[in-house]
Amino acid sequence: MPKTTMKSSKSTSRRTSMPRRGAKGGTMESQTKEELYRKAKKAGIEGRSQMSKSELISALRHR
Repeated sequence: MPKTTMKSSKSTSRRTSMPRRGAKGGTMESQTKEELYRKAKKAGIEGRSQMSKSELISALRHR
């Protein structure tokens, strides 16, 4: 009698529910500090080199 195996959907469903890191359409929180820094530079935000990731997010949202 052949053995039947069930594929676990746990890993695929977990991957699809999590935002991709640094995805262009993703949330700012899912982006790296370097990506946020580049966006802040493009937006002309001053003081960006001294900002933390959360400060960069705040500055980008309030520009």
